[in-house]
Amino acid sequence: MTPDNIYAKEYGNIVFPKSQQEGSRLRGTVMVKSGVKAEETYMDQINSFAALPKGARLADTDPTLASFDRRRIALEDFYVAKAWEKMDDIRTLADPTSAIVRNGINAMGRKIDDIIIAAATGTAYTGKTGTTAVAFPTSTNQIAAGGANLTLAKWLDGIEVLNLNDVDPSEEKFIIIGSNQLTSLLTTTEVKSADFNTVRALVKGEVNEFLGCKVIRSERLAKSGNNRNILLYVKSAIGVAFGQDVVSRMDELPGKHYAKQLYFSMSVGASRLEEAKIVSILCDETA
Repeated sequence: MTPDNIYAKEYGNIVFPKSQQEGSRLRGTVMVKSGVKAEETYMDQINSFAALPKGARLADTDPTLASFDRRRIALEDFYVAKAWEKMDDIRTLADPTSAIVRNGINAMGRKIDDIIIAAATGTAYTGKTGTTAVAFPTSTNQIAAGGANLTLAKWLDGIEVLNLNDVDPSEEKFIIIGSNQLTSLLTTTEVKSADFNTVRALVKGEVNEFLGCKVIRSERLAKSGNNRNILLYVKSAIGVAFGQDVVSRMDELPGKHYAKQLYFSMSVGASRLEEAKIVSILCDETA
């Protein structure tokens, strides 16, 4: 027997999650309604008023009813279920349970982001019973790609749209962009400028604000052809409703030889609440 026959082999006793987005990045950028006990729910809004001239002295007042709008949010149920054989506990050094839990919660967080992104520019539903469809106004609230990726000029054009719509300047602005857009900003901004230094810090993760917006990177934004649809909005622009927030549990399955099951579930939906508060910026990633 040669010496290499008795060489030891050491196997791992730690399970590392593979590269992935961990949890939701966008949940904190929207309005959240919790504890919904129905298939559908509504978020109500009040319309602005106009001041009327008083007219003659001691003239009668002319009261009118306040006008309200509402948006319907339909909830959908989601789950993740992963099993772990009972006998695997004695056949492996590593205990993957904590890694499975972490991955399950991450999967739920990513689904929340997908729902928010879809709602931002998807069809919304309004009216007393939420049956009137409202399309996103691309003619007024979308910045064309114009054969260019994200540029400071397009970013500023998006902010101008919010300003023209009289969006409350005290509301925090969020811009959701991809890594490709960050790279584009570096290549289109002068090296010696202060803007370049700020964008470079954004890429490194040293800062997260620029041009009055909190910058959030997401690789889950929709893309059509060469154009990535990035989003600029304020918190009150989108509503998310939870019938059940993310929950997890561990059970034994008698019918599966008492295998462990790690189960994660949630009930959630989202809607755009007001078109005036969201801007879509198309970015040509080949430019």
